[in-house]
Amino acid sequence: MAKSYTPFDPHEYDLRRAVLSTQRNDHNVDITSSIVELVIFEHIERPYLTGSVTYTDTGRSIEIMDYQGTEILDVEFALHSSAPKVIKRFVVREVESIVPTTDTTDMVTLKLLDYDAYLNTLINVNKMYEGKPSEIINTILRDSFDSGKKVLRAGDANQFSGFIDIAMNPNEDAANSVKQLSQELQSAFRYIVPNLNPLEAIDVIKKRTTGLTGTPFFCYASLADNDLRFYDLYSLLQEAPINLDDPFIYSSQLSQRAATTGAGLARQVSSLKNPKNANTLDLIRNGDIGSRYEYVDTTHGLEFAFNYDLEKVLSNLLVTGSYPAADTRSRFKNKHISEMTAERISKIATANIYNNNVKNIHEENSAQKHSTKAISKSVRNLLGKSVLEIEVPGLHMMPQDGNKTLGRILTVVSVADAEQHNEIYDRKRSGDYMIYTAKHTLGQNNYSVGLSLVKIANYRGNTKIGSVIEGYNQ
Repeated sequence: MAKSYTPFDPHEYDLRRAVLSTQRNDHNVDITSSIVELVIFEHIERPYLTGSVTYTDTGRSIEIMDYQGTEILDVEFALHSSAPKVIKRFVVREVESIVPTTDTTDMVTLKLLDYDAYLNTLINVNKMYEGKPSEIINTILRDSFDSGKKVLRAGDANQFSGFIDIAMNPNEDAANSVKQLSQELQSAFRYIVPNLNPLEAIDVIKKRTTGLTGTPFFCYASLADNDLRFYDLYSLLQEAPINLDDPFIYSSQLSQRAATTGAGLARQVSSLKNPKNANTLDLIRNGDIGSRYEYVDTTHGLEFAFNYDLEKVLSNLLVTGSYPAADTRSRFKNKHISEMTAERISKIATANIYNNNVKNIHEENSAQKHSTKAISKSVRNLLGKSVLEIEVPGLHMMPQDGNKTLGRILTVVSVADAEQHNEIYDRKRSGDYMIYTAKHTLGQNNYSVGLSLVKIANYRGNTKIGSVIEGYNQ
């Protein structure tokens, strides 16, 4: 296709290369023109990508490749007339199906795992590491992979060294002064990896790490590059939406009035649904609403105990005018549910395993610091309570200039029944969401992205939705 081509549909893209190869022989198979569907899946809880590819086999590639589950797939794609391109290498982890369609043609579907994740399964780590969480993760990556994989962070943790008692009585000014920095609350510790593969060890460290407000950290891979991003939820939520003045809109009426090509179509949500969620009972049973925590230091015979109240935690995390996604105010037996002790959770957190100057991965010296473990677990689980799934054209999701999906804030507008209500948009489903998963589906010149969006609060009134709606009504 000529480089001067200008696409009229935001689903259009340019699949430039898709080649299968194997180290068992010198053969390779170019399936660029045979691909029916290439799916690449990103998840904010995973430090790797997964996917699948379906292609039409008319050249006996099954016989040539002799699939064993170690074959390589190199892909390259981009937007039309665009220099930046996405280049990825996957390993075939499984042949999902081979379906004959004619005597000479088969439909082949392969499951994929990104190259470093496959290599990760072949590496056993039994080694001592010492430092802050991000430093340990970076060292593990450097020791394990020769691809230059590294950790990307939002800011320098050393810029803020003082402990903030966020759990009970936060210093708001101090927290706001560093809100753009993805900082670890935990000081340096020693971690002896007990025969895990590298990404398993990184997952242990990630779950132990919290931000200054106690919010959980995420360590995830992106389609944009080969690095891992290590950000805490609080820092991610402080970022401005990537489409603040141009939200994705779901409305059958507005879709009919909007343009059918170009930018107008690019911002239309083709499907929207709320999957099974809103299960407060599961949060209660998990101790995420109201509970009693006890951390026992068996070395000194100390117990660090505290009552966990999700209402207080969310009041420290959300801005004024926000409505938490979890109900903490309903009353039973004349008490708010967040004030009731639904669960009593006891943990062992032995101190001074090594010496007085080196902490172990679970060690803390106060109930306030131990409370960040409860906050991290609770808020991570809370993200699954209010989920919105949408599908949009791939134009604005192509990661050519950096990550456009995981962890980014996206503004979505769902139009309500304006004839029966004063407001034109649905406050429950409209607002700013964080992208939790992204499913890139690249078909035959058709690129769409399915997004799983999460939030810990309902619409807070900081998106310029009114002006956008008015523009469509004119």
